[in-house]
Amino acid sequence: MTRRDKASFCALAAMLLAPPEEMMLAELDQDELLPWLEVHSVRWGAEKPLVAALFSGGHNEDRLSELMAAYDNLFGQWNGAAISLVESTYKPWSEDRDCGMVFAKSKGLLMGDSAVHMNELYSRSEVEVPERLKSMPDHIVLIMEFLSMLYDEAPEEKARCFLEEHLDWFPLLRAHVEAAVPHPFYESAVTLIDLFLREEQKAREV
Repeated sequence: MTRRDKASFCALAAMLLAPPEEMMLAELDQDELLPWLEVHSVRWGAEKPLVAALFSGGHNEDRLSELMAAYDNLFGQWNGAAISLVESTYKPWSEDRDCGMVFAKSKGLLMGDSAVHMNELYSRSEVEVPERLKSMPDHIVLIMEFLSMLYDEAPEEKARCFLEEHLDWFPLLRAHVEAAVPHPFYESAVTLIDLFLREEQKAREV
């Protein structure tokens, strides 16, 4: 995969894990996208049906409604059993030994160390966080969009460091999604992204 391909994949990944919109279905409607994803995903060890699950169902209002309901069931803010898409919730709130907060080592909280670091990165790069995600600057959608930008514009080493710092928790997200027996679309999306990240990890270890 070229760096441009990686940037394109990460931008698509961000779209797949955002609340479903017409724009996402339109993106998936491109004729060349399915074979492009199949070629790369097979190289990462995936079976072809994995990618096909993203495209089944067509592009229509019923499909959008179906995916919106599936997304809300898995990741919805008001669903007590929802799976978090925010990095901070998977890690201790702070690793700072001098932090005096009693909950510093607790997990499941927003605006932890990773969120603070993401805000620093956004500030340096002059990236504006959407208002609805201000309290979650380390949401997976923003992380994948930022990684896409790094692949497109930054030196290789910056992308590698970012992967190590902000995507080491993704296997946990995949495990939670698989345990929830999700809609095939989201099982495929999360699995595909995890395979990509694992492939990038292998490349860093060579």
